This record gives sequence, C-alpha cells and structure tokens, in this order.
Amino acid sequence: MLAGGNAKGLAPVPAKGLVPIIGRPIYEYVVEALLRCADINRVCVVMPVEVQGPHFDERVVFEVASGSLPQVAKAGFDRLEAGAPVLLLSADIPLITPEAISDFLKRCAKHGADVCYPIVRYGEPERRFPGVKRTYVRLREGRFTGGNIILMNPVVVLANMELMEDIYEARKSPFKLFQMLGFGFLLKFILGMLTIDQVAGRIAQILRASCAAVETPHIEIGIDVDKESDLRLAEEVLSGGSDE
Repeated sequence: MLAGGNAKGLAPVPAKGLVPIIGRPIYEYVVEALLRCADINRVCVVMPVEVQGPHFDERVVFEVASGSLPQVAKAGFDRLEAGAPVLLLSADIPLITPEAISDFLKRCAKHGADVCYPIVRYGEPERRFPGVKRTYVRLREGRFTGGNIILMNPVVVLANMELMEDIYEARKSPFKLFQMLGFGFLLKFILGMLTIDQVAGRIAQILRASCAAVETPHIEIGIDVDKESDLRLAEEVLSGGSDE
C-alpha cells in the first residue's frame, strides 16, 4: 500500500496517508480492510516518513521511501521480496472493503493478465454516493471511471519505470492518456469508438505485457480523498452514515 503523496491542504501532515479521519490516519482503514481479506497474505505500507503505527499483526510491515509512484512501488516490492503479482493500493481510499478487494481479485484471476486495472460503469458511483465527482471515459460499451487499486506483476513495473511514471501522471486526464497511445486512438476516443479490449490491447503493446480492464461494481475502490468534500463523505460513511 502506497501512503505517500501530497495531502493538498487537507491536513498539516507529512504524507497523505496520515490525513486523520475520525481521529485515525486514513491509511489504517485501508490496512484493516486488507487484513480482513482472506486473499491477502502480506501488507507493506510505504511511507515517505517513519511512523509509529498501531500494532497490526505480523503480516504488516512498514517501509520508508519517497519519489515517483514507480519508485515507491519498487521499494514495496523489494521489502516484500515479491515474485508473484502484487496488489497496489493508494492509502486514500478509506471506504475500501474486504468484499471489494476479494471480488476484484477473483475477477482478475479470470483474466490472468500481468496488469489488471479496475473500471466502474457510470451510474454506480452516483447511486451509492450521490454527489461524488468522478472523471469518466466514454467507450463504445459506455462511460467508465477507474480505481486506485491495481494488480500487477512487479516485473512489468521494473521493466517500464519511466513509462509507468508518465502513465500515472496522466491518469486523471483521458486526453493525455490517449495521446500517449497514439493519434488514431485519440481520434477514436473523441468519437467514442474505442472498446475496452482495444484500450487494454494497446496498453499491452506499449508495456510488452498482458493487460486487462476489469469491470467491478465496487466504487469504493475509486473513491479517494482528494478534497474537503471527499473527506466529509468518508467521515459520514465511516461514522455510520448511510451510503445509499
């Protein structure tokens, strides 16, 4: 789990994962969801600063690292001595649940790809959490938003460090992403002609690895705390408020 990043004025803390929600650092909610998921064996929390966290069980370790996302991810891979696919999560998705994680992993297993990225169809976020703002991409199958969780073979990151940085930086700008994929893709994107498989196939060509877009109904995967309204939503849900 990657708990660095900028808190963007949400709180005077050295890392986004330390932003408090109902008196607790945001990353703790994510760790607890992971530990309650039977499909997770070990958890590495990567922070830019050393923290004195709560007493989790022996499956949880902490690593101090900073830099770009691929660099931070590599630090986590090294600490875990990962040889198998690793589930990467950002620390600012406190509404994530064990059910959402387990469901995503089961859907990924059906693809067996080196990189599996979640997508959520338009309508589900608005139904579950009215007023939430998401960035959508219009494809032939419909409109989709992404998540802050990804299942990835560590070899793919290590072989594509610079490219992965570019992709991450452009992740919230559909036009920038499709520009990286080529003018033909950009044109088809503008016209809404691209399919999910075409996008995944093109990314696979660039990364020289198998890729899959995995549709999931669990919008909790993508609700990150980026601004004050996100923080209020998380506090309401985690304090027992309705999410319907």
